[in-house]
Formats: sequence, structure tokens, C-alpha cells
Amino acid sequence: MVCNTGGSPERELTYLTLLQRQRAAAVILTGGSLEDDAHQAAVTAKLTRLAEAGTRVVLCGRPPLGDAAEPDAGGPSFATLAFDNLAGARRLTGHLLALGHRRIGYVAGPADRTTTRHRLEGHRAALRAAGIAEGPTAHGPYDRASGYRATLELLASEPDLTAIVAANDTVALGVCAALRERGLDIPGDVSVAGFDDLPFSVDVVPALTTVRLPLYEAGARAGRLALGAEPAPPGGLAAIPAELVVRGTTAPPRG
Repeated sequence: MVCNTGGSPERELTYLTLLQRQRAAAVILTGGSLEDDAHQAAVTAKLTRLAEAGTRVVLCGRPPLGDAAEPDAGGPSFATLAFDNLAGARRLTGHLLALGHRRIGYVAGPADRTTTRHRLEGHRAALRAAGIAEGPTAHGPYDRASGYRATLELLASEPDLTAIVAANDTVALGVCAALRERGLDIPGDVSVAGFDDLPFSVDVVPALTTVRLPLYEAGARAGRLALGAEPAPPGGLAAIPAELVVRGTTAPPRG
């Protein structure tokens, strides 16, 4: 059974209740989670009840959920495969800094999502380490339209930007569209970088510099954990590394 929440916290709780009533043998939760204490507590409570009833619970692409995820907390432990979004974002921004960029805009995802926070923290950490002032940031959904709108907003506030980092590859498509509409060359005038390395990223022109997350491999591992075909990682938690993929949308700034 595949349940798509569409980003709705209420739907996430509804589906967990449904799976509990169906006595699911295993439940895999994928994607980032909502940064809301009440919602986190409700999700943790539902997952704990599932685990206590014998359901294997696997979190894939999201951080552990509270004390229930800790093997020494006295309750059931959840197997967690957490993407290292922070390190990946730090590496990506470090790549732009190494090219010579100093005015970098950032198109972030929704402010209430763990994935958004971790990627933004990594970006800011790279800037701090280099002693570079943070550029403008705009938040929005993880879609193309958000990237387009946010880019116009960033250019209005900081027309001298030489690079824009997008929250993910889909957002980066909107960033590129807005830049081209303004008559700006990529990467000649503005470098663009995404995140996730979605399948289309290598086919856009120029091909997109991004951070690769092993989505397929992580999903397959989550499936093996859910089926009991693979032992849980030590401590119940495995960090999934992110890989910088440099392609054609980033280059040194002109002048």
C-alpha cells in the first residue's frame, strides 16, 4: 500500500492510523518531516504503537523521531536511514565559494520542514567558515514555480548575485527559467546549483550541478529492513552520504 501525503501533516497521521488498523507487517516513512512539536509527538506515538504490535518501522530520508528512535530509551527502536543533507549543502556551497562566488542567493523550501532546515544550515555553515556574508534567502514550495518566483525576488533585492542555490533540482528549473527570461546567461552571468540529482538534471542544458542522494539505493535498503532481510544499522541509525556532482551550470564569476 502506497500512501502519498502530498505534504499534509493531517494526512500523514490519517495514513498511519489506517496502516495500524490494517495491521501492516511493516511501515516505511520517506521524506523530510514537519518541524512541529505536537505533530512530531503524534507521529512518534503512532509509530510506537505500530512497533509494539510487531510492525517493523523504517524511516527513510528523515531524522530520528524523538526518544522512541533511541535504542536505549526503553521503547521500540525504529531503523532510520537519514540523508546527510547538511554536509551535502555545505559541500555544494563550498564548491561555489571555491569558484570565486561571494554573492550567493538561496531559494529554500518550506520553512517548517527538516530537509529545508538542514540544507540551509549546511549552506550557511559553508559561508561562515569562509567568512562570507550570507546572501538573500527566499522560502517556498519544492516546485518549479517557486524557483521562478523566488529568483525574481532575489534579483530585485540583490541584482549583483553571481550564483543561486536551489532547494532541489525541480526548484532549480524555475531558477533557470527566470534567469533566462531576464536575459542572463547560465553560468556566464549567474551560476545555478540544485540538490537531489533527479533523473532530468543531466539532460537539461546546461546540465545541472547538484548534490546526489542515493534515493533508489536508500529505498531498496529501506525495503530490505522492512522485510527483515537486512539487520538494522548499529544504534538503529545510518547516515546516508551526499555526493557533489559538478556539471555545466556552475563556473567562476565573470570579472
